[in-house]
Order: sequence, then C-alpha cells, then structure tokens
Amino acid sequence: MKVIVLVATLVLATGAFADPELGRTDGSEGSEYGKGGYWKNTQDGRFYVEGFMGSATVDFEDDKIGSIKFSRTDILAGVSAGYLIEDWLGFQLGYGHISDQDINLYSGGIRSAYNREPLNYYFSLDAELYSPIAGEDRFGIVPGVGAEVILHKHLRVGLRFQRDFIFADETIKINKFTAKVQVDF
Repeated sequence: MKVIVLVATLVLATGAFADPELGRTDGSEGSEYGKGGYWKNTQDGRFYVEGFMGSATVDFEDDKIGSIKFSRTDILAGVSAGYLIEDWLGFQLGYGHISDQDINLYSGGIRSAYNREPLNYYFSLDAELYSPIAGEDRFGIVPGVGAEVILHKHLRVGLRFQRDFIFADETIKINKFTAKVQVDF
C-alpha cells in the first residue's frame, strides 16, 4: 500500500512541475506573450498622437465685482502626444484652443487605461495652464474620463469628458466634451 501511495504522489508531483503546454499562461515570466490569454496588441512602450475637437463651456463667477456670472460654449480643438509606459499607464502633453474666447490650454498629466477589446476605457488627471489672450494665466487641475473603440492596432476613435478646476480669485470652471482620433506608433 505504501508503494502505491508513493508512486501516485510522484506521478502527481511530476505533472505539477512539468513545463506548461503551449497556449497556457501559467509558465515562466514573459512566456505568455503570443501564446495565450493576453491581448496580442499590447499598448505598452508606444508613443501616440491624438487630435480632438468638441465643445467647451466656460463658467465664470466673480462675487467681488457685483456678482458677475456668465457661461459661454465655444468650439475646442487641439492635439495631445503621449507615451504608454505600460499597458495601463501613460503620460501625455497637450495643447487646446477655445476658438471664440481666444483661450489657450496647455496640459500635462497621466492616464490609466482599461483594455476590453474592442473597447478601451480610461481615466486621466492633468495639470493645465489656462492662458487667455486677454488676462492672466491661471493653473488648474483637470480630471477626465473617456472611452475608445479600437479600430486597428494603431488607430482608435473615442469620446472624452474633462472638467477643469482653475485656481483663481474668481471661480472659473470649464466642461470639455470632445471626440478624438488617436494614432499609435
């Protein structure tokens, strides 16, 4: 009886330590690429450029000068360039222009992506320089959320919403809703 238990234990232990079969993802580190459950077109280590266009609603309030409030919606267009460090983490720099209000927006920040092919969801957090042609430059924080459709391993289209919180004596908020096209390199 002891011999049968010993042989059965050795057979089971040998199977557990054998090399995994092709197509499995439980092998040594790095062996899963091209063989199994990981997305074959990973995003890590890629540069990207995206163009965007949409609307920007600027809300302005100043209680110091007799409760002035106004809100105006104009066209927003711009470009961002970035680098995906990992499949889920990247950094980006961008420029946007709100047309009729002559406001330039310079930004830099990070984005965190969640790939669910053919869709990609992401969250972003940018630091932004709000620079109107007439007036003082201001600094702001810009959280955002977006969704993309992956058309090709190098081409994506999507929608994004961002809310700008500008630090100033008066209250300035910008809601940006844009459509974008991203090309990966």
